[in-house]
Amino acid sequence: MLEENGIEATGDLSTFPKIGEPAAVANLLNLRRERDKTGGQSVTQIYNAAFDPNNNKILTFMLKTEIDVMKPELLMEQYGVDRLFRVTSAKASLESNDGNIMAAFASALETDFDGPDGSTLQKVVDSFLATDQSAVASSAE
Repeated sequence: MLEENGIEATGDLSTFPKIGEPAAVANLLNLRRERDKTGGQSVTQIYNAAFDPNNNKILTFMLKTEIDVMKPELLMEQYGVDRLFRVTSAKASLESNDGNIMAAFASALETDFDGPDGSTLQKVVDSFLATDQSAVASSAE
């Protein structure tokens, strides 16, 4: 992921603070996630990016992305808004201890995310745990 974005991946990258600032790492993860998406690049705002204060192998962040609308006037007429946003909650982990970042993303329209669906999606993301692969690799030998 780092090298894909022109960043030399050297040294100890075992915790997120050693990789970079929370918002910068979140941006790299989002760029990687969006890389294979069809269509143009969306404008995405990253916010609430933070390392877990008890575990520097966990990064959480939120994304807000504007959704392209073909007919904003029709959207305004039907829903009273002329723009739509997708809100995404994300959690990334280095706890697999195999050099990979594992991540979970959950998204909904902003109007849905601000309601009961959002709290359910947040609980799902919060519950995400990466399996430590170092124990699996050593037991296979």
